[in-house]
Amino acid sequence: MWEDIAPIPDETPVLVVVLNDAADLSRARDLGWYRIPLAHAPRRVAADYLAFYQTAAFPPGERWSVRWLAPVRGYGTAARRELIPTEPDHPRADARYHRIDLGALEPLPRPIPSRRLRRITFIPTTLARLLDADEINDLWIKSSAQERLWAALKQADIEAERQYPLREDLPQYVADFALLCRNGKVAVLVDDEPRRANEMHETMPPDYLLATGNWTPLRVRRADLAADPGGWAGRLAALVASLGGPTTVAPETTLAPDPNHTKSHQTE
Repeated sequence: MWEDIAPIPDETPVLVVVLNDAADLSRARDLGWYRIPLAHAPRRVAADYLAFYQTAAFPPGERWSVRWLAPVRGYGTAARRELIPTEPDHPRADARYHRIDLGALEPLPRPIPSRRLRRITFIPTTLARLLDADEINDLWIKSSAQERLWAALKQADIEAERQYPLREDLPQYVADFALLCRNGKVAVLVDDEPRRANEMHETMPPDYLLATGNWTPLRVRRADLAADPGGWAGRLAALVASLGGPTTVAPETTLAPDPNHTKSHQTE
């Protein structure tokens, strides 16, 4: 497949979606479709390809990674009971879904792992970025200031997570960069819009949410970040050191699926 699509246009859109279990993978691979609840769909569903993030439900060596890609052949909508007629009594049987028709699934040349074994939702990205990514955090496309900070953090070997949920039950609040430390957590919150000096964006998380989650916030405006990404990376390195240094994650092969893992709403 890959020789057929080279050279890769940078702008070819890909939507990274979640496979909650083996049944989701089977439907995509064997039946040729994937579903997204209309109630939880991203603002933009259209893409030339879907890539699939496998959750904790999969075996070691497969879970917490993107391993498969499929071309999108078409879109429609249907009730869950139409898509999965074997589950007519499901609590969401009447809920409406996007049905995305797919071509053949192809394995990526190399899997894209999540270093923190994290839950994700949707990631709009590009085919070039997908094929060049070393890990999940390389997939997000944000402002040039955020991209420059991400490059500076990687160059300095500072571990960070991008678009990290501050609390799972409040998915609208994320840290643009999260640094997880032994004695706390750092949330870098980038305001990407130009504003007056005393004005911040309404989607910025409130202070009480950060305090109750043991987050140390670092709020920064895009212009300030763009002016000195290396300097901000140095400040973050010092802050991580003051909080005991970064936490470590055990090798994936030693971890069992978490029985308390919350299913993504993407395909419920």
